[in-house]
Amino acid sequence: MIGLLPCHNFMNHHRRILSAVIILPPVILFLLFASHELFTLLACIVTFLSLQEYYGLLMMKQASVRTWLSHALALALAGAAYLRGPALMAPVLTFGMILLTILVMWQAEGDTPPFIALMCHLFGILLISWGLSHLVVLHGLEQGSMRTLLLCAVLWSGDIAAMYVGRYFGRRPMVPTISPGKTWEGALGSILGCLVVATLGAWLLSLSITIYQSLVFGLLISCTAQIGDLAESLFKRYIGVKDSGTLIPGHGGVLDRVDSFLFAAPPAAYFFISLDALTFR
Repeated sequence: MIGLLPCHNFMNHHRRILSAVIILPPVILFLLFASHELFTLLACIVTFLSLQEYYGLLMMKQASVRTWLSHALALALAGAAYLRGPALMAPVLTFGMILLTILVMWQAEGDTPPFIALMCHLFGILLISWGLSHLVVLHGLEQGSMRTLLLCAVLWSGDIAAMYVGRYFGRRPMVPTISPGKTWEGALGSILGCLVVATLGAWLLSLSITIYQSLVFGLLISCTAQIGDLAESLFKRYIGVKDSGTLIPGHGGVLDRVDSFLFAAPPAAYFFISLDALTFR
């Protein structure tokens, strides 16, 4: 079995590359040319699939939750992001969480204590729905398509840099109790990769952003993305699985592919909102 591990890793690595080669071109074209309405629809679909995987994993722990409540609130958040952005998202989240709390208390079922069921709902909403809805906010800004593409490019480059730097130079584990494979060297590689791509990407995409601002953006996105990745790893370790699903060969599930966006999308949106406010003051 030990002798088979390198072959398994080799095949899995090539499946990851093949999947990326097939998926990336249409994704990039979509980001460049899709309307804001179509992008919002895609964000809703990705959020729905991510929540499905999240609750599917919870079921493995015999956690009884009413998933339609979170799905409804997720769609409401995406709709609020499309209509008015953060100004409408905040009250939707606030009143949605109040309604969710009431319904969970009154409709608790199975062996899951109401408090645990409520925390499962709230964690899914705050981790997945709130984070991904900010992609709609970002895409709706001026130069939104290019800014969203820059965010994706920075996140993807950070993942690639972390993987290869960690594989060949990783020595010091970052948080071994949560994700044994992540190292401080890999984290540093991710930061450097994000800084380089943020700077070059902003220039190639002709974004109205200085080199200093692009470096701040790259650092912000790298740090928050790695926290999001660790948050998903924390959840999967609790469940006892390696991947959230099997939808994408070599990459796991949808949630595995968007984990970096969960904590990075809100700072990215607020970064450019603040930048626009300072520019047009």
